Amino acid sequence: MIRRYDFKCHDCGHIEEQWVDHTEHLTTCLECGHTAERIISPIRTHYKGTGWPDADERWAKDHERAALK
Repeated sequence: MIRRYDFKCHDCGHIEEQWVDHTEHLTTCLECGHTAERIISPIRTHYKGTGWPDADERWAKDHERAALK
């Protein structure tokens, strides 16, 4: 199965995404042509709705501003 993974070059340190078979752990760096190894990258997560600190803090600040008017 082909999936998108992040790879980091051993030589230049360039990080890039490539579509490869899920069994591949090495590929060629598109910047310099040397070997790049598959890495695990953190994902960005943004929780929306109530019950999450960002949403609740935003709600409280909005209502506090409205109360002062």
